[in-house]
Amino acid sequence: MSAADLLKDFFNALPESAQGGADVSGVYVNRSPDDEHDPVANLKQYIQWEPRTGGCYLFSGLRGAGKTTELNRLVAELRQDGIAAYYCDASTYLNLNDPQLSLAELLMTALAGLADAVRQELGQDKLNDSIWQRTKRLFQSKVELKPKLIAPLGDSGASLEVEATLQENPDFRKELISFAQSSSAFFDEAAKFADEVAATIRRHTRREKIVLVVDSLERISAPSGDEAKLFNSLKEVFFNEPTRLQFASLFVVYSAPPYLHAVLPGVSNGFSQAVALPNFKVIQRDGSRNEDGIGRMREIVDRRFPQWPQILDETVMNHLAWMSGGNVRRFFNLLRTLARKAALSRVALPITAVDAPSVIHALAEAAQPLQWLTGPDREWLKRFMDNGDNPSGHIKDLAADLPPIIRLFDHSLVLDYQNGSPWYQVPPLVRQHV
Repeated sequence: MSAADLLKDFFNALPESAQGGADVSGVYVNRSPDDEHDPVANLKQYIQWEPRTGGCYLFSGLRGAGKTTELNRLVAELRQDGIAAYYCDASTYLNLNDPQLSLAELLMTALAGLADAVRQELGQDKLNDSIWQRTKRLFQSKVELKPKLIAPLGDSGASLEVEATLQENPDFRKELISFAQSSSAFFDEAAKFADEVAATIRRHTRREKIVLVVDSLERISAPSGDEAKLFNSLKEVFFNEPTRLQFASLFVVYSAPPYLHAVLPGVSNGFSQAVALPNFKVIQRDGSRNEDGIGRMREIVDRRFPQWPQILDETVMNHLAWMSGGNVRRFFNLLRTLARKAALSRVALPITAVDAPSVIHALAEAAQPLQWLTGPDREWLKRFMDNGDNPSGHIKDLAADLPPIIRLFDHSLVLDYQNGSPWYQVPPLVRQHV
């Protein structure tokens, strides 16, 4: 195989983002030292041991930390244990670049995702009604829903037939939000529909416990600078009335952005349990390297592309894992950029020096977005570098401090880790630019 083909295959073996519903058993690497500290193992135990249905769980994690991979693992392991588990990618139904998310929209998304997944598994004729048509009848909507669409399901080439989405039907979305603000009838109807879908699942699968995982909610962002609107939305959905997120007939796991615990410290009190997915711990709390975490990052690549030593040696691989701070997406992006640069410059392989041009260029390209950092952003980065505790203790003015905190977490410029309790640090790639 030519060097160019080798680099191309390496590039394509490291996906830019994980696909919901994908089988990750062949490439999975656990970041936790044991099951006791494994958030997915804990979440699975909570569900298995709970004698009643209706549990509602919060699963928080940064973008690129590997959260979708972990939730895919959760669904697969629950199914192996005889539990009917279903996955819903919220980004299929919602515009996650809109910071204004209502409780009604989230429930609509969860139930639409559940129904679409059930039809995919059991057949289109197994559900006699849909949450879309029932809601239309409820508030006598004259809006014509846009036709069904096909969404990719995992990386196997399979697809999911989606009845409708809120982002494709903005007029229906407005009617839904307005109706839910003036009446509780939608929430009652949503609960009835959930019960009916759960009964259908139990009748056809003979499985008593049902779990719905709603992923991608951590990607809700405020690209136009409306962090205050985003905060108010998250507060309404996850803090003000968390009981409305529950369904009596099934368990639900909602993903959430990790800064939620920083800006709303009591948010976990409204859920059955709240677990957080830390990044791979490549850095110790004192700022030194953690070789065990770096080794686990190296293993991720080994599972996906065992020929990687033909491209770069272990020293270079370890250096990029360290610079990434243990964030899987940033790590993959560094390696993908290195592969592109090495192919364009036709360098001799393997690359053996951390100061090789391809390595330097990959790091420089990853650091380019740091030029938009504002003064408040840099001040908060310095606070995280000096003190890794929960930032809520340093918030003096929520209106002033909220935007930089959300931006830094949203762009993975501050990463969370776990040593018994959560702590935060700025990754090495970012530290040298503060």
